[in-house]
Amino acid sequence: MEVFYEPTLESFPWGKEAIERFSAFNPLPKEKEELERKIFLQADDPIKRGKEVLYLRFYKGEFFKRCPGTKGYICCGYWVGNIVEGCPFDCTYCVLQAYLNTPFMVLNLPWSKFFEEVTEKTDTQGVLRLGTGELSDSLALEPFLGFVEEALYFFEGFEKGVLELKTKSSNVDVLLRFTGKKKSVIAWSLAPRIIQKEQELRTSPIEERIRAARLCQEAGYPVAFHFDPIILYPGWEEDYQKLIGELFQTVDPKGVIWISLGTFRLPRPLPGIIRKRFPQNWILTGELLPAEDGKLRYLKPLRVKVYKTMLSWLKEYPIRGFIYLCMEREDVWRAVFGMSPKSTQGLRELLETHTKEFLRKW
Repeated sequence: MEVFYEPTLESFPWGKEAIERFSAFNPLPKEKEELERKIFLQADDPIKRGKEVLYLRFYKGEFFKRCPGTKGYICCGYWVGNIVEGCPFDCTYCVLQAYLNTPFMVLNLPWSKFFEEVTEKTDTQGVLRLGTGELSDSLALEPFLGFVEEALYFFEGFEKGVLELKTKSSNVDVLLRFTGKKKSVIAWSLAPRIIQKEQELRTSPIEERIRAARLCQEAGYPVAFHFDPIILYPGWEEDYQKLIGELFQTVDPKGVIWISLGTFRLPRPLPGIIRKRFPQNWILTGELLPAEDGKLRYLKPLRVKVYKTMLSWLKEYPIRGFIYLCMEREDVWRAVFGMSPKSTQGLRELLETHTKEFLRKW
């Protein structure tokens, strides 16, 4: 990995500490725009090249924001902390390819501002569930970053909010070394092996993710799982059912705090990027049509069938966790569960009530 930093970081004690943390990578000062021009002009695949580059910068914006969601679709009301923008993993379907303008990974500093915003917004806006897995993978760059260890200590004594660390990694050493009260939720995105091997490039194998989840559970963490995106292909039913069976043969279902389900969806610009970067890939061969939000999605009857099928398999196990749909319409909720939270606010309240009760007994 190559590391560069904004020259102004040298003016701050915390900036110097951050630069020193990456001394093994021989970090060099460089303006962000100059680095962008270099990669965009010289690399055949700027996105791939950027996954080998980390840029440290003085971040002047808000660290802590609401998940943007999609109009007309029910969101879980999550809050996201953007510590890192970009990811070393290379999932073919990753929306960041179309969302981020910078090809390389960016580490936003100082983190003290993130923790200040968490404290302030939990007081003023009643935030409960938050995570760092929106614009990057929460664990992929640990322990180089050192953020996770600081976050674990902060949330250990923080009674007003719960941190979710969402990952496709099995890199949990920093979590297992932590000896304090386990208040943070460790969550894995899961998919059958064919998806991991052919679509989730550079990520940890599924069996390693499941094993890491067991280790974290044994260490005292509540765990969560996200079957999102569920990607359809010939034989998907057998593979997903087998995956759920493997998961709960290894992980105690009673220690799972929540599970989300979401089918493959992508914004309009993304198919062109996928075809250019992965020309032989099959991921776009399914029947994907424009939906009300402008994204390409599977047809509603097919999505309902997928969710009901997944739900039937999950209900074979004594899961205490809250199972919910990610970014779906109210009519889909009713078709799957026979009820609907009606709105983002409704789902947020249900999840927060469940989270408080689950952790009270934890």
